[in-house]
Amino acid sequence: MNRLLVFLIVIFCVVSRPVGARASEAPLGIPAEGEEFRGQLAAADAAWKLRFVDANATREIPAEDLALWGAFVEPAGGIQLILAGGGWIVAETARIEKEQVRAESQTFGDLNLSIERIAGILYQPPHDLAKRDRLIARMLAPGGQSDRLLLDNGDELNGAITGSKEDKILLQAEAGQMDVKTDKLTAVLFNPTLTDKSRPGGLRCWVGFRDGSRLMAVEMRATPDTARLKLPGGVEVKAPTKAVVALQSLGGRVVYLSDLKPASYRHIPFLQLAWPYQADRSVLGSQLRAGGRPYAKGLGMHSPARITYDLDRPYRRFQAEVAVDGEAGPRGSVVFRVFTDDGSGAWQQRAASEIIRGGELPTAITVDLNAVKRISLLVDYADHGDELDHADWLNARLVR
Repeated sequence: MNRLLVFLIVIFCVVSRPVGARASEAPLGIPAEGEEFRGQLAAADAAWKLRFVDANATREIPAEDLALWGAFVEPAGGIQLILAGGGWIVAETARIEKEQVRAESQTFGDLNLSIERIAGILYQPPHDLAKRDRLIARMLAPGGQSDRLLLDNGDELNGAITGSKEDKILLQAEAGQMDVKTDKLTAVLFNPTLTDKSRPGGLRCWVGFRDGSRLMAVEMRATPDTARLKLPGGVEVKAPTKAVVALQSLGGRVVYLSDLKPASYRHIPFLQLAWPYQADRSVLGSQLRAGGRPYAKGLGMHSPARITYDLDRPYRRFQAEVAVDGEAGPRGSVVFRVFTDDGSGAWQQRAASEIIRGGELPTAITVDLNAVKRISLLVDYADHGDELDHADWLNARLVR
């Protein structure tokens, strides 16, 4: 091959590179107001001032003005420590010592957490995501007044966990001391009467990590190398800043509908089965998922249904990404509509999607809320009645 041909091939490869390829490699940031941006997290201070950097561009934004940056990911195997206030840590090992859980994590290093901050330990997360979600929900809202061991054969043992030794959990049951191997366990649920389920207020963030861990942080300090998080209850952890892949602010300018009580909700069964709406869950109660990724906030509904909210203060706009939940696979087809009322009682349709089908990527909806007193979100069926119409209003939010 002569030099001229090699030169032409190199030139072709350079000029044919997609415009903006470098920018597309950086995570997307969505502010409460203004244009979206791309960048990697570079710094954060105790006042929640965030800095993102991409190529030669730098964007500084207070967390209270940020809706979402990046994207949450699914845990990729490993043990999961389910925190009492929500969220989880992916770890390689976990052992129980008196009132502490000691764990080793590739992301967070060595951890020493009080049992009162942990709802349970998921030793063998189910491969089926819906089953895993239901198990985590059970761990966060269990009944009873004792520790429980869930075995992989479906059995359940009750008692008081006294610790762990090598590959065994030590349980003091009514029948006496029992040693249960961890490879026979699906999960450990700690006594719910002893766990701290308090929810923090004020400005805070869901923080997602590359290994699938997800933590609620009430404070975060970050340099280009290390991110230090303070969790509810004063727990502190640290991780490489590059391991942070998602931030979602709560308590700032963005108010999520899933955190508000609706004025009314109505579902009209196509046959006989009635479907309630779900806050921050799909209509089946699983974590919201669409486009191959999980979402922390949103509403799950089933067609045909309508949910209405009274607005307690002026808001600038309503925003959401709409999709058929991933649990429906390629099936399901719905139309999303938004109605508003200025207080006169005359509802007006302000937005309507095309037909959204299962497997399609989420579509953005934005509605101006100037002088609006009430807002209604409606989901209607499309192609095949209400068959698998698991409709998601992802990140459904009001912007102050």
